[in-house]
Amino acid sequence: MHDPYRAPAATPARPPVLPTAPVSFATSTAAVYYSPSTMKIAALSLATLGLYPLYWFWQNWRAIKRETGGSQWPWARALFSPIWAFFCFGDLRDIAQSRRRQLAFAPGLLALMFFLLNFAGRLPNGGALLSLFTFVPLLPVNSLLRRYHLDEKVDLQRMDRFGVWHILVLLAGGGLLLLAILAFVVGEVD
Repeated sequence: MHDPYRAPAATPARPPVLPTAPVSFATSTAAVYYSPSTMKIAALSLATLGLYPLYWFWQNWRAIKRETGGSQWPWARALFSPIWAFFCFGDLRDIAQSRRRQLAFAPGLLALMFFLLNFAGRLPNGGALLSLFTFVPLLPVNSLLRRYHLDEKVDLQRMDRFGVWHILVLLAGGGLLLLAILAFVVGEVD
C-alpha cells in the first residue's frame, strides 16, 4: 500500500551540473597587431571622415611599443601619423618579414601617399574629397599583418566584428558624409 506521508526513498547524490561558459583559449602567443578587415577600415574611415586611420596607427604603435619595450608615445605618433607613417610601416614590415612575408609596396611610397592624401584636405573645390581616402595606404600593410596573424594562428574575428559603437558611428558618420557630398554636388550644379 502506498503511504503518501512517508519520506521519499533516498536517491544517490548526483554531482551538481554547472553552467558552461564559453572558454576562450588563445590560439597563439604571437604579438597581436591591429589588423581589422578591409571593409571595416574602409567603412569606418569614410564614416569618421578620415579619423579612423588615427585609431589604426594608435593601436599599432601601442603594439610596437609593447613588443619593443620602446619609450615612444603611441598617441603622439598617431596624432602626427603623416610624419610617423614611414616608421610605423617599416616596423610592421620588419615584423612580418621575420615570418617570410613581404610588403607589396615600399614603406616610403605608402608613407608618401598617406602624407599627400592628408595634405589633399587643404585643396580647393573637390580636391579636398581626396582626403577621405587616407585609409588606402594602410590597406597593404593591414593585409600583411592579417597574413602574419593567420600564420601565427591569431584569432581575427574579434577585430573583424562590428560592435554597437561601430554601427552607431557608421549610421551617424555615413549620414553626415552623404549630406556633405549632396551639398557639394548641389553647390556645383548652381
